[in-house]
Amino acid sequence: MVKMTCFRFNLDNPEHAKAWHHLHDFDKDKVKSGNTAVIRAVNEYFDRMQKLEDDPYFENREREVRFVGQIVSEVGKVFTAEMPKLLASLLLSLNQGFSMPQTTVSIETEHGTGAAVDENTDFSAIDLDFIGG
Repeated sequence: MVKMTCFRFNLDNPEHAKAWHHLHDFDKDKVKSGNTAVIRAVNEYFDRMQKLEDDPYFENREREVRFVGQIVSEVGKVFTAEMPKLLASLLLSLNQGFSMPQTTVSIETEHGTGAAVDENTDFSAIDLDFIGG
């Protein structure tokens, strides 16, 4: 069964003019027809009114959900951007936790005297070309 109704638009009223332009300037690829747009708009409007009547905090909760979604999205973006720095910092701190113990090596020379080698020993006089340096 098909029913028909008519609407009057007072184009001097900004709300009416806006609705008129929406009905006549919509994207035909996104909305099949003006009937479809009006049916969806009327249904959404009255469904929302019913939800607000049943739950007076519905509108606030809806805003909170959007707000939390924005926060989660932004935190996720920052987390993704900062992850490499965090991992590098973690790896460096793990490496510093397992430092090598300081050792002193005694070298016997052909003259029989021992020389102590530690981290302050200067090796600049040694020709290291034999190891590819």
